[in-house]
Amino acid sequence: MNISGNTILITGAGTGMGLIAAKELAARGNRVIMVARDAERLQREADALRGAQAYACDITDVGQVEGLVDWVQENAPELNVLFLNAGVTHTYRLFDGTDAASNARLEMLVNFVSAVDLTHRFLPLLEGRPDPALIVTTSGVMYAPDTTNPTYSATKAALHSYVQSMRYRLKQVGSPLRLFELVSPLVDTPFASGVRSNEKAKPETVIADLLHGLEDDTFDIRPGSSQALYEAWRADPEKAVAMVNEATGA
Repeated sequence: MNISGNTILITGAGTGMGLIAAKELAARGNRVIMVARDAERLQREADALRGAQAYACDITDVGQVEGLVDWVQENAPELNVLFLNAGVTHTYRLFDGTDAASNARLEMLVNFVSAVDLTHRFLPLLEGRPDPALIVTTSGVMYAPDTTNPTYSATKAALHSYVQSMRYRLKQVGSPLRLFELVSPLVDTPFASGVRSNEKAKPETVIADLLHGLEDDTFDIRPGSSQALYEAWRADPEKAVAMVNEATGA
């Protein structure tokens, strides 16, 4: 994949990995459309970048998503890359009195249902463009759950399964779209502020690995500890679970 000269829409672009990705991709001559909920912060970040635009949107709100799609069709019809990076998590332990069902509903809506919605809305537009690509951020906890973020882990497993279904179907119908999965390790961002661990990766390192993977057409990109976790999971799933939970102090 050519990582310059694209028009790229990034969800979750206001902070963390999404923001770092927006900065790096804008610096490489891409037009970047930054999407997140906090309009003021998003605009401030976009204003600091050349070739970046902000579009405030709650991706769980159907009406707002429809507005986003309409805006893209009118203002950025050349869009050829969609990077689904938005996510939410709750750090807690099962059976400790936390309302796990409420946590799961929000996490599933943001982390999984919105991805299904956005892919179905944008793929017809992407497939009509040169070099179309879809990038989806999952997590190493899809292999082995972090029991301090239990329902989040389940949503990432669901999203990984959906990515596999999409890949199979895209190949089946002869789609030109390339589908990349960024299997994120635990990253030192505001997103993971509630997780106690000395093994958090720098977001800049993860995005650097992502860009290298995109350039090399590596469709499963596993930066840092995600690769180690993947190998541990293949060798011994129970040890992989222990590996994750030792890292988070579960």
